[in-house]
Amino acid sequence: MKTYHITLQGQDYTICLRSYSVEINGTRYKIRSLPARKLLFLTMEVDLPISGAHVMLVSGLWSMELVVDGVMLRTGKPYTPIGKIPVWAYVVSALNLAQIMNGVGGVLAVLGIFLTLRLSTSENLAPALRVLLSIAYLVVSWAAVFALAFLLVSSGTIYY
Repeated sequence: MKTYHITLQGQDYTICLRSYSVEINGTRYKIRSLPARKLLFLTMEVDLPISGAHVMLVSGLWSMELVVDGVMLRTGKPYTPIGKIPVWAYVVSALNLAQIMNGVGGVLAVLGIFLTLRLSTSENLAPALRVLLSIAYLVVSWAAVFALAFLLVSSGTIYY
């Protein structure tokens, strides 16, 4: 459970993050019942019912982060909304999505889509580096899937 203490317009708020809910000053809200922006099937941003500021939860790779008026609370850096995703990120995400057809590739596909979408909106990296890292992950994950398939077929575990 992660707890944040923020003050907006002179009013204190205590926000506790739980598995499938968020508690704001003692009132519990299910995350699924709050307004959210999804990309493909991943929930990327969830608006919190706090007046006086735009407060939202943003999914990180391992946990949810709190953003208040466009600034990430943990780092103090500006947050780029998920709605500003460039076209190249959709193309790379679609190529990652193609891996879902096999077992191990499905996990790699979800991770690749998430990584691509987060990298594409990162203000900390140069645009060329964002594209390069996303494509590098795509190539490495596809190589891993094909290497695993080759090992399984050549060892006689799976017959074609």
